[in-house]
Amino acid sequence: MTENGTLRVFVFFSGGASGLRYLTDEDSNYGEKYEVVGTFTDVPDAPGAEFVRENGIPLETNNLEEFYDERDVPTTDLDVREEFDAETREMVSSYEPDVVLLSGYMRILTSPVVSEYPIVNVHPADLRVEDEEGERVYTGFDPVRDAVLSGEDETRSSVHLVTEDVDDGPLLVVSPPFRVEREMVGTLREHSDEDLDAYIEAHQEWMKWRGDGPALAKTLELVADGRIDLETGEVDGEREPYVMERE
Repeated sequence: MTENGTLRVFVFFSGGASGLRYLTDEDSNYGEKYEVVGTFTDVPDAPGAEFVRENGIPLETNNLEEFYDERDVPTTDLDVREEFDAETREMVSSYEPDVVLLSGYMRILTSPVVSEYPIVNVHPADLRVEDEEGERVYTGFDPVRDAVLSGEDETRSSVHLVTEDVDDGPLLVVSPPFRVEREMVGTLREHSDEDLDAYIEAHQEWMKWRGDGPALAKTLELVADGRIDLETGEVDGEREPYVMERE
């Protein structure tokens, strides 16, 4: 906690940091119940880097692509990722965060960071949806497309605790729903792949600003109020997420 008792939040991002932008621009709890004490990016020229500098938020950088190039190994090598994450942990440690928030951080995190801090991530899908074997359906890098093309009538964003298994950890908050225009999708699938791609991209952007951001804000509010246990993932003493509905 900061000297005035607010939650200390440290943010990771790889691109535009839209979640952080939402918090700074639209969340009334920003600077009240929590404070963003620092940020980290693996892409030094990411659009979000300029934003955090303009807002006076400390920024740490470590170029992941260069890190791997120097070792002449592919970025999928998770043993090298542990070396990279060990350096990242040292950069973060002086900020003494209560929680690390991922705002479009596009890399798999490994033990040096995951074991050190409670980490929350927002994923653009309803992670409550499971298959017959109890596995989460809409994980990975293109869950909005997967959900739209699978016939879902709506999509949601989910905030979860981060573990070393991708898109796994306990669910904390689920955003309000976003209706999928099924008739439009059906027509576009028959006649125009290009327009279908444009629709899916627009739907995802809609979710980014009105799903991801609000869900992250609600998560930080609940953590600051003591309603989310970042060790167990319980919300109000239960192993069920807080589900937001349309206002």
